[in-house]
Amino acid sequence: MHILITGLTGYIGSHLARRLLAQGEHQVFGLVRNPLHTTYIEDIQNQITLLPCDGEGMNVLAQVERCRPDLVYHLAAYYTGAHDMDNTTQLVASNIAYGAYLLEAMASCECRNLICATSIMEHCQGDAYRPLNLYAATKRAFRDLLAYYTDTGLLRAGTLVLADTYGPGDRRSKVLNLILDAARSHRAIDLSDGQQDYAAVHIDDVTEAFILAGKQLVSGEWENQQFQVLPDAIPSLRKTVETMVKICGLTVQTNWGTRPAPDRDMRHAPRLYPPVPGWSPRISLEQGLAGLWSGSKGALT
Repeated sequence: MHILITGLTGYIGSHLARRLLAQGEHQVFGLVRNPLHTTYIEDIQNQITLLPCDGEGMNVLAQVERCRPDLVYHLAAYYTGAHDMDNTTQLVASNIAYGAYLLEAMASCECRNLICATSIMEHCQGDAYRPLNLYAATKRAFRDLLAYYTDTGLLRAGTLVLADTYGPGDRRSKVLNLILDAARSHRAIDLSDGQQDYAAVHIDDVTEAFILAGKQLVSGEWENQQFQVLPDAIPSLRKTVETMVKICGLTVQTNWGTRPAPDRDMRHAPRLYPPVPGWSPRISLEQGLAGLWSGSKGALT
C-alpha cells in the first residue's frame, strides 16, 4: 500500500513512518519542505520516498499524482501561541491553505482515504467549540474544509483529536522535556500551579491509534468519524511531574505557581469522542515516564 505522510519529519510523523516501515507491507512517502530537517528520520531516511514540496497548490497536486497514495496521514501543522502578523500568515498558510491544496489534490487524483490530526485545544472550556488560540481555530478551519469533501463523497476521512504526546528522543519544547533539561543542567524551573489536566499519551500508543484508524478506514469499517486519543486516567500536570521526578530519580527545583497563568487557559481535557475502535493505551504513565530520562539524555540542547 502506498502511504503518504505530511509532517513526516516531525516527532509524531517520524514515529508513524517508522512503525509503518516495520510492518514491511507499505511504501511510505513524505511531503517535505526545504531545508529538509532530518533530526527525527536519520535512521529511516533512505527507506522513505521524500517528495519536495513548496506548499503551493500545483506542487502539492504534482506530488500526490506522483505517489498516488492509498492512504494519506495529514500531520503537518504550524504551532504558535502568538498572534502577530508574521505568525498569522504562517498559521493560515500551513494549517489552512496547505491543507486545502492537499484535499483538492487528493480529490483530483481519486485518492480517497485521509486520516488527520486535530487538537483538543479547540475545546478550551468544555464540550463546545471554543478555540484556545488562533492555532486551534485554524485547525478547526481545516476540518470545515474537509467537511465539504467528505459530504460530497470525494473523500473518506477519520480525525484523531490529540491532547498531548510524550516519549523518548523528543526535542520539542514540551514541559516534561524542559524539566528534564533543567535537571540535567542543575537549574531551577518556574512553572504554573500545575493543577491543569495533563492528558499525555505515549508516542507508541499514539502511533498505534493512527495505524489502526488508517487500517479501518481503508477496509471500510467506518468513514467520516472523529476519535479521541486520551489516557485512561488524566492526572494533573503537577502529579505527572512529581511521578516523573520520583521514577527517574531526578534532582530538580520545580517552582510551582511562580509562572502566571495566561489570560486564556485550558484547565480540563474533556472527553468528546470515543477512542479508535479496538484501541486503548498500553503504556501506563509510570512505564512511559520511566524511559524518559535515559531516552532523552543528549536529546535536548
